[in-house]
Amino acid sequence: MVSMSLEQTPARIANVLREQIITGELSMGSKLNEREIAERLQVSRIPVREALPILESEGFISSQPRRGAVVHALTLTDAAELFDLRRQLEPMASAFAARRAAAGADVAPMLEALRTARGAIAPVSSTLHTVAEVAPPSTRNSDLHEEIINLADHALLHRVTKLMSGRVRWLFRLTPQRDTTAMWVEHREIVDAIVAGQADVAELLTAAHVERGRFESMPLLAELLPSAAPAALRRRRKAS
Repeated sequence: MVSMSLEQTPARIANVLREQIITGELSMGSKLNEREIAERLQVSRIPVREALPILESEGFISSQPRRGAVVHALTLTDAAELFDLRRQLEPMASAFAARRAAAGADVAPMLEALRTARGAIAPVSSTLHTVAEVAPPSTRNSDLHEEIINLADHALLHRVTKLMSGRVRWLFRLTPQRDTTAMWVEHREIVDAIVAGQADVAELLTAAHVERGRFESMPLLAELLPSAAPAALRRRRKAS
């Protein structure tokens, strides 16, 4: 890991650690040592200690007896629950976004996110790329989903989905083979419906998009993730 120096605020430190968990630089199940993190990030231990509860509240880490803070190990149950939540919230966000577009809201950030997501699966001819253009496809697809939520401009929905979005990014990074032209076409259809102010169409297309993602992702994730957390498995075996 490369050492770095950054502003010593818990939120900034949590952002760095969250990204390192999502990318796998901090592996699932690994222990987070406050002193080592502080030395690596070149910050004091106090903001590191204050950053860890932020990540725990988002489900990225957990506190375990005698081990301290540990990176959460995703399970198939986690993935299924995440798709359940997305199925309810993302179609709603698309419908709200379409209604706001019809009322004259600025759709430019969403369209730019769609353009950037298209670049994720298109050949790149130049060696000069922006930060967005070198981001992995999963990150750019997540950015588009979040721009739709931003356009929805629903305070409570935004607050709830903020807790969900980090895990969505984490899950997307585990299945890069799904970042295809077909996925971009689905995104384009959703965005087109939003721009046209077609709330019902946008809602239905988003619901289908999430369900297709569930259908394609779960078999792939079954090869990568346990069905349940080790502690849960131990309790189940003991009870039987």
